Amino acid sequence: MAKNGFRLGAVLRARKAQEDAAKAAVVRARGEAASAHGTVHTRERDLDGRRVTDGATSAAFAATLMARQAIAGALSAAIGAASLADETVQERLDDLTDAAVQHRTIEKLQERHDLTRKQTAAAIEAKAVDDLTTAAAFNRRGNHDRPAKRLGPVISSPVSGQAPGTK
Repeated sequence: MAKNGFRLGAVLRARKAQEDAAKAAVVRARGEAASAHGTVHTRERDLDGRRVTDGATSAAFAATLMARQAIAGALSAAIGAASLADETVQERLDDLTDAAVQHRTIEKLQERHDLTRKQTAAAIEAKAVDDLTTAAAFNRRGNHDRPAKRLGPVISSPVSGQAPGTK
């Protein structure tokens, strides 16, 4: 990665992968819920199709009631499974929301980082242009405004008050 690059790039990629995995989990959970609801509808049709006929014998009547009772039990189990599948879908959607929020948070950090880098680069460029403008104006005025060059050694140091090289 670049010296001044975004240092959370790996975290951003990981958050994106987590969000993608959460999306896939939602799709799977929705498929399972649809299948569970399909089973409920099938059991309901089966139960509605098992009507007791008017002219049935007592054995046929008892067999039909037993079959309806078994189908009703299967329908109850299917309804429970569909309810659980719906809860699973909701949990997966919550996981997806959390993953999306985490991913977006890192994206915002990256956007801020990029903006800061652009602003810094623009400031550096503006300073360079300003320095060039100042230097050009200085050169147009001529050399008479320049400070005089020192021809000899410095007599004393402003810090210690001693001449350089002496103790």
